[in-house]
Amino acid sequence: MTLLALTIGTQATFAEDSYTATMDELWSHATLYKDDRNPILQEFKLRGRYQGQYWDVDADQGSQSNWEDRRSRFGFDAKLFEKKVEVRADFQSNDGFEDIYDGLVDAYVRWKPTSSLSLTLGKMKPLIGQYDFLESTNSQPTFERSQIFNQLNVNRATGLTVEHGIDDFSWRAGIYSNDTPTTTGGSGSFGDGEFGDMNGGFSTTLGVGYDLKKTLCTDKAQVNLDWLHSEREDGDFVLGRYDDILSASFVVKQEAAAVVLEGFFASGGDGDDSDVFGFFIQPTYDIIPKKLQLVGRYSFSDSSGALGVVGQSRYERPVADNGGRGDIYNAFYGGVQYFIHGDKLKLMGGAEWAQLRGNGEAYEGTTLLTGIRLSF
Repeated sequence: MTLLALTIGTQATFAEDSYTATMDELWSHATLYKDDRNPILQEFKLRGRYQGQYWDVDADQGSQSNWEDRRSRFGFDAKLFEKKVEVRADFQSNDGFEDIYDGLVDAYVRWKPTSSLSLTLGKMKPLIGQYDFLESTNSQPTFERSQIFNQLNVNRATGLTVEHGIDDFSWRAGIYSNDTPTTTGGSGSFGDGEFGDMNGGFSTTLGVGYDLKKTLCTDKAQVNLDWLHSEREDGDFVLGRYDDILSASFVVKQEAAAVVLEGFFASGGDGDDSDVFGFFIQPTYDIIPKKLQLVGRYSFSDSSGALGVVGQSRYERPVADNGGRGDIYNAFYGGVQYFIHGDKLKLMGGAEWAQLRGNGEAYEGTTLLTGIRLSF
């Protein structure tokens, strides 16, 4: 009996290893060139992603449902000069692929003179919101970022950043142009080119991080604090809603369980954009390691003004009263991820109940979502 169990276990392990090797081989075709001996170009790799989802919202204010091509992107990564220079460029399409080219997403050059120091120039993510923004959507377990982050008007911008690590401590800083266009083509072209004309306002970021996994004796533990200050001007396309944004992130993982806690505070907005604070707690648990994962999230936001909290622009606001604005937001999300090939190919399902209160009830409803995530 013991021998039979051992034999079955060995065969299952062999089958799993064979499957993983086959999938890895398939994905490796995205790397078109790789030669560490070449003094100029060491690697050239295609990159892309597709994220499609069906959504169905049922709220007191109304109901809607549809399929959305949420993200579709294509581009490349290149490593040059002993891998000290990295170049990335990718573009996006839009929902329904009405326009195959709908603008640049990332377009930058990164110089890494040492393994712990990097300088990046181009169109990139501003260094704020370590988990909800800076982590790739490919690896995030929920369909949408948190409500609090989505209302901050933070998006990719043309800038210059520096990042440096010393043992378990790290720091980073950046300066960005607020007039960077975020979409072109069929979604509505605006601004001067893909990188803007640098004539609008500008923003700066400063942040620190610390690796706590040795202290906590966990597989992963990281804390980050970041501050974004914006010298806003009328007509800015990004980073133009608030003067200052603070973010604090804590991520801890041990074996099958992980928890993310992230909070934001934004101040200095105009009109209805009053000071706002929000956070989310997001636990995950691997039911079957590398195959099936449970996901949960609780989100909360509160503003100093009556209309300072903005509901989710996708799915909630289209059916919400009062323009989807209020002063207190609560939401609970529950879902699962099924990994076909890790985060590179997975199926997702989930539901989120949300309530936005203000002068009366601006929104209360449940959104059901199913979808696929593919990346290479």
